[in-house]
Amino acid sequence: MKIQKIFCFITTAIVFQLTAVANEHSDFSGAQTASVSQHVVKPYQEGGWDIYLTGYAWHAGATFSGKELNYKAYGGGVGKHWIDANGREDFLYVLAFADSYKHLQPIIGYARQWFTKPIGPISLGGGFTVGLTGREDILHYLPLPVLLPIGSVRFKKFSLMSTVVPRKKGALGLVWMRYQI
Repeated sequence: MKIQKIFCFITTAIVFQLTAVANEHSDFSGAQTASVSQHVVKPYQEGGWDIYLTGYAWHAGATFSGKELNYKAYGGGVGKHWIDANGREDFLYVLAFADSYKHLQPIIGYARQWFTKPIGPISLGGGFTVGLTGREDILHYLPLPVLLPIGSVRFKKFSLMSTVVPRKKGALGLVWMRYQI
């Protein structure tokens, strides 16, 4: 279970870092700090495992014109999720996929989603993700912070998820699948 040990180590590091950041801000009360920590700790301690498969990148706008781009963003990862009493989900995840120029792009992060009430077995979700990524073409994998919107369509244990990365001229969309083990 080497992957599980690596995941646990990285997740613990994120938990400690987010807690330290929350504690540094004087406008956070003790209850707010505990709440921020809980959203990260609960998936780690009590959550169920997820498998992620990436697969498609959409490039729009002038930023990408004239370049041969990779739209097959193949890759994958693992994560953990926890669902609260109101049906909201917190996620911790580690992913790696082929970026627009076919270089490896890792990302590690936390995500939060709010869901509609299911219509049969289907529900819609929306939220955000915050984490760290690195790209070969941007300072050779210097860790970069990300804060992005996410959306999903959930059918039982399967979710089709997506995000949009806004850019000066154009945008990038990424689509992936999540399966709750």
